[in-house]
Amino acid sequence: MNAQDVFAVKVSRSRFIVLISTTVVVVTLTVLGVTHHRDHSNDSSPAPVTSTTLANPTAPTGLPGLPTTDIFGNRLEVPSDPAGEPLPQDPRSRSDPSQPNYLTVAPARLQWQRGWGGAALPVSSSDGPTSIEAGVASGFANTPQGAALAACDALARAFSAPEDIWRNVVRDRYAGGGQALVDRIAQSRAETPNAATYLVVPEGIRILPGYRPDFAVVQIAVRANSGWAYANWPMVWHEGDWRVRVPDDIESLWDPAVPVSSLIEFGVWKGTAP
Repeated sequence: MNAQDVFAVKVSRSRFIVLISTTVVVVTLTVLGVTHHRDHSNDSSPAPVTSTTLANPTAPTGLPGLPTTDIFGNRLEVPSDPAGEPLPQDPRSRSDPSQPNYLTVAPARLQWQRGWGGAALPVSSSDGPTSIEAGVASGFANTPQGAALAACDALARAFSAPEDIWRNVVRDRYAGGGQALVDRIAQSRAETPNAATYLVVPEGIRILPGYRPDFAVVQIAVRANSGWAYANWPMVWHEGDWRVRVPDDIESLWDPAVPVSSLIEFGVWKGTAP
């Protein structure tokens, strides 16, 4: 039994993680209804960028500045801060809403950075995040790309951040759930202490039709033992940022993934060189 098989057995009771092994372990959230349309996608004002360096024993190995890979060979940048480093923002480089691939195209200068324990953390120069403070990322653009970045980020940080950080991530980046969600994620983290290694670059991402600037359903696809599988991540624009919309039934977060035989309708979000 190889390392990935062992991991599949270990996480069989903890499926609130978008990762893969010989078995897919992925969260499927309840798809919520679309609400009123508000369009802020043409905002061209530059956004500030800030970062707080954290001293942490789970910092990435290797030399900062030299790229590495996740367990499937996808490129990861290695920042000096394991919490990740935001990029300078240029809203003018955001995707054109009139283009047919608007709901699948990746943001400009997408990077996946190697965070705590090897987790892949996404950043872009067009759709955020604009800030990473005390290990919590924020400032995602009010766009489909911003919603997808926020979904991937919230997942990765909740399961890879150190003990003194991840609870703040859950409280800040998830709308709903409260202490019950914190307790449930704590249980999953305890059952799968090495989950960060398997928080890899997704195989595909798309935002479902019906997107509105206050609500989006992001589908994140990962490898499976016989193709791929995806999870639905409802995202809500709340208090000026994208947050995961937690369903009333928290246990539904641990439902299995949805198998899919092709990624032709998904966008490729593998990232680009700096």
